[in-house]
Amino acid sequence: MEVLHISTEKHKLYNITEEVRAAAAKSGVREGLCLVYTPHSTAGVLIACGIDPNALTDVDRLVRKLVPIDTPFAHTCDPATDAAGHLKSILTNAQQTFPISDGELKLGGSQEIYFFEFDGPRERTVYVQIVGA
Repeated sequence: MEVLHISTEKHKLYNITEEVRAAAAKSGVREGLCLVYTPHSTAGVLIACGIDPNALTDVDRLVRKLVPIDTPFAHTCDPATDAAGHLKSILTNAQQTFPISDGELKLGGSQEIYFFEFDGPRERTVYVQIVGA
Protein backbone atom coordinates (compact mmCIF):
# COMPACT_ATOMS: atom_id res chain seq x y z
CA MET A 1 0.00 0.00 0.00
CA GLU A 2 1.15 3.50 -0.83
CA VAL A 3 0.57 6.24 1.74
CA LEU A 4 0.25 9.87 0.66
CA HIS A 5 0.83 12.65 3.17
CA ILE A 6 -0.76 16.03 2.53
CA SER A 7 -0.21 19.21 4.54
CA THR A 8 -3.46 21.05 3.99
CA GLU A 9 -4.85 24.52 4.21
CA LYS A 10 -8.42 25.35 5.14
CA HIS A 11 -11.16 24.07 2.77
CA LYS A 12 -9.11 23.32 -0.33
CA LEU A 13 -8.86 20.76 -3.16
CA TYR A 14 -5.57 18.93 -3.81
CA ASN A 15 -4.92 17.12 -7.08
CA ILE A 16 -3.49 13.67 -6.26
CA THR A 17 -3.92 12.12 -9.73
CA GLU A 18 -0.22 11.74 -10.53
CA GLU A 19 0.58 10.20 -7.13
CA VAL A 20 -2.23 7.66 -7.60
CA ARG A 21 -1.10 6.90 -11.18
CA ALA A 22 2.45 6.39 -9.91
CA ALA A 23 1.24 3.99 -7.19
CA ALA A 24 -0.70 1.99 -9.76
CA ALA A 25 2.31 1.78 -12.09
CA LYS A 26 4.68 0.90 -9.23
CA SER A 27 2.42 -1.95 -8.10
CA GLY A 28 3.03 -3.97 -11.26
CA VAL A 29 -0.66 -4.92 -11.39
CA ARG A 30 -1.81 -5.33 -15.01
CA GLU A 31 -5.54 -5.90 -14.34
CA GLY A 32 -7.15 -4.89 -11.08
CA LEU A 33 -8.55 -2.16 -8.88
CA CYS A 34 -7.13 0.88 -7.14
CA LEU A 35 -8.77 2.05 -3.92
CA VAL A 36 -8.05 5.62 -2.82
CA TYR A 37 -9.18 6.19 0.77
CA THR A 38 -8.76 8.84 3.45
CA PRO A 39 -9.42 7.96 7.11
CA HIS A 40 -10.55 11.46 8.05
CA SER A 41 -14.10 12.52 8.91
CA THR A 42 -13.64 16.08 7.63
CA ALA A 43 -12.15 15.31 4.21
CA GLY A 44 -13.13 13.54 1.01
CA VAL A 45 -11.79 11.91 -2.13
CA LEU A 46 -13.52 12.81 -5.37
CA ILE A 47 -13.31 12.79 -9.14
CA ALA A 48 -13.64 16.13 -10.91
CA CYS A 49 -12.90 17.73 -14.26
CA GLY A 50 -9.31 18.89 -14.33
CA ILE A 51 -9.34 20.68 -17.69
CA ASP A 52 -10.65 24.01 -16.43
CA PRO A 53 -9.47 25.22 -12.99
CA ASN A 54 -12.74 27.14 -12.70
CA ALA A 55 -14.54 23.79 -12.45
CA LEU A 56 -12.82 23.28 -9.09
CA THR A 57 -14.02 26.70 -7.97
CA ASP A 58 -17.54 25.58 -8.84
CA VAL A 59 -17.11 22.34 -6.86
CA ASP A 60 -15.86 24.27 -3.84
CA ARG A 61 -18.71 26.78 -4.07
CA LEU A 62 -21.32 24.02 -4.40
CA VAL A 63 -20.06 22.13 -1.34
CA ARG A 64 -19.94 25.33 0.72
CA LYS A 65 -23.47 26.21 -0.41
CA LEU A 66 -24.86 22.74 0.38
CA VAL A 67 -23.36 22.73 3.89
CA PRO A 68 -22.69 26.23 5.19
CA ILE A 69 -20.84 26.46 8.51
CA ASP A 70 -23.56 28.68 9.97
CA THR A 71 -26.05 25.80 9.81
CA PRO A 72 -27.66 25.04 13.22
CA PHE A 73 -26.03 21.61 13.62
CA ALA A 74 -27.54 19.09 16.03
CA HIS A 75 -24.13 17.65 16.90
CA THR A 76 -22.31 20.34 18.83
CA CYS A 77 -19.44 18.50 20.52
CA ASP A 78 -17.28 19.83 17.66
CA PRO A 79 -16.92 23.39 16.37
CA ALA A 80 -19.23 24.31 13.47
CA THR A 81 -16.38 23.91 10.96
CA ASP A 82 -15.94 20.27 12.05
CA ALA A 83 -19.67 19.60 12.00
CA ALA A 84 -19.89 21.03 8.48
CA GLY A 85 -16.81 19.01 7.47
CA HIS A 86 -18.43 15.79 8.67
CA LEU A 87 -21.44 16.36 6.44
CA LYS A 88 -19.32 17.44 3.47
CA SER A 89 -17.29 14.25 3.84
CA ILE A 90 -20.49 12.21 3.68
CA LEU A 91 -21.53 14.01 0.49
CA THR A 92 -18.20 13.57 -1.29
CA ASN A 93 -17.22 10.19 0.19
CA ALA A 94 -13.96 9.16 1.82
CA GLN A 95 -13.02 6.76 -0.98
CA GLN A 96 -13.06 6.13 -4.70
CA THR A 97 -12.23 2.98 -6.65
CA PHE A 98 -10.67 2.96 -10.12
CA PRO A 99 -10.03 0.18 -12.63
CA ILE A 100 -6.54 -0.73 -13.73
CA SER A 101 -6.18 -2.27 -17.17
CA ASP A 102 -3.03 -2.96 -19.18
CA GLY A 103 -1.10 -1.69 -16.14
CA GLU A 104 -2.67 1.78 -16.30
CA LEU A 105 -5.16 3.59 -14.10
CA LYS A 106 -8.28 4.11 -16.23
CA LEU A 107 -9.69 7.62 -15.93
CA GLY A 108 -11.77 9.60 -18.40
CA GLY A 109 -9.99 12.18 -20.52
CA SER A 110 -10.90 15.07 -18.25
CA GLN A 111 -11.12 13.19 -14.94
CA GLU A 112 -8.67 13.84 -12.14
CA ILE A 113 -8.55 12.64 -8.55
CA TYR A 114 -8.76 15.15 -5.72
CA PHE A 115 -8.38 15.14 -1.98
CA PHE A 116 -10.79 17.70 -0.52
CA GLU A 117 -9.96 19.27 2.84
CA PHE A 118 -13.05 20.57 4.64
CA ASP A 119 -11.38 21.72 7.84
CA GLY A 120 -7.66 22.30 8.11
CA PRO A 121 -4.97 23.19 8.25
CA ARG A 122 -4.02 19.62 9.06
CA GLU A 123 -1.60 16.82 8.28
CA ARG A 124 -3.65 14.33 6.27
CA THR A 125 -3.20 10.78 5.03
CA VAL A 126 -4.50 9.10 1.88
CA TYR A 127 -4.11 5.36 1.37
CA VAL A 128 -3.75 3.92 -2.12
CA GLN A 129 -4.35 0.16 -2.19
CA ILE A 130 -3.89 -1.80 -5.42
CA VAL A 131 -5.29 -5.31 -5.87
CA GLY A 132 -5.24 -7.57 -8.91
CA ALA A 133 -2.95 -9.62 -11.08
